[in-house]
Amino acid sequence: MARPRDPGRATADLPPPDARTPPAALASAALGVVGAAPTGFLAVVAVALGGVTADAGVDPWAILLLVVPVVQVCAAIWLLARRGWLPTVLALLPVAVLAGVVVWTAVRTEEAANPALPLLLLLAPLLAAVLAATPRVRRWVRGRPGR
Repeated sequence: MARPRDPGRATADLPPPDARTPPAALASAALGVVGAAPTGFLAVVAVALGGVTADAGVDPWAILLLVVPVVQVCAAIWLLARRGWLPTVLALLPVAVLAGVVVWTAVRTEEAANPALPLLLLLAPLLAAVLAATPRVRRWVRGRPGR
């Protein structure tokens, strides 16, 4: 004799009714990539001009400068692949550390015009993190088929 199917299980295996990518997820991924562009450009210029080593050894800020855009782009791809929304939110941390180092360095020099300008590096990644953390995007990621 056949067992009756569990009605709750049949619906749990199906993707959500609207499996399309929400606009907030697309905007978050786009802002993540756009936010990686300035630091990526700075990383390319830093490597082209002198590399990541100084006279005293490897500069930690230069390594951070190389890591930040890679983390942001990988987090945006991870979000669009419906693997997770949290990496996009956590990608804000290395950008915040880098912006903090730049502001701290600018405040210590006398020639700094406006030390708040490097905080603009945080704008696109912050918006990407906020959009990735919306309930609609989290529900979309959670409803990934085969999860």
